[in-house]
Amino acid sequence: MSFNIKKCAVLTITRKRNISHHLYNISGEPLERVDHHDYLGVTISHDLRWDDHCHKIRQKASRTLGLLRRTLSPCKQQVKAKAYQALVRPQLEYASETWNPYTKTGVDQLEQVQRAAARFVFGDYRRTTSVTPLITTLGWDPLHTRRLLSQATIFYKIHYQLINIRFPPGIHPASFIGRHDHQLKYSLPEATIDPYKFSYYPRTVKIWNQLPAAAVLSSTTIAFKEAALPAIKGMRVPVGSSLL
Repeated sequence: MSFNIKKCAVLTITRKRNISHHLYNISGEPLERVDHHDYLGVTISHDLRWDDHCHKIRQKASRTLGLLRRTLSPCKQQVKAKAYQALVRPQLEYASETWNPYTKTGVDQLEQVQRAAARFVFGDYRRTTSVTPLITTLGWDPLHTRRLLSQATIFYKIHYQLINIRFPPGIHPASFIGRHDHQLKYSLPEATIDPYKFSYYPRTVKIWNQLPAAAVLSSTTIAFKEAALPAIKGMRVPVGSSLL
């Protein structure tokens, strides 16, 4: 297999202050050392924070939204809304189960695009107009809520073996189930470092355990989403490193 050396780089993921740098090369050519790098469409940073990725996809989605604004301005609201849902929002949600941001900065960067899209749909760019009622009228859930629901849905599919993914050894049913817990509660992994604490499994287990029994016992994925969404909407948007 041949590699395009110009697309290869060295990325060190560590919390150490004093990093030991080593020289790596391919076919005699040294590789550039970087702080972040793209992998399968996701920008991975050396500290496993997602601010760089959020900034990148916000710019990409904003450019697409700008193109829609220039070409679809005379169209009806329904056409504009469908265009946003089909061409812009997927860019903001691609592989979001992996990189869902846990800081207010990352969350707000993405929500700004949806707020701009709501103004585009209604053609209302006045500073005096509140965007929240526009989004409510369109029936759009916050992107943060959609990402949490997507994470929980993947967990549901893994639990019921609807996809070819298995839980890692550290994810197992809880040994203690309280009076207010559902019967499919999982043990919450111990995590003190934010990049791991808000990674997929520790974060999603916490969400799963707070869902109603009607959701986790649903017989279909559609029924699960319908039962889980109201509970997830009540979960607070992260502030700093706080999530739920």
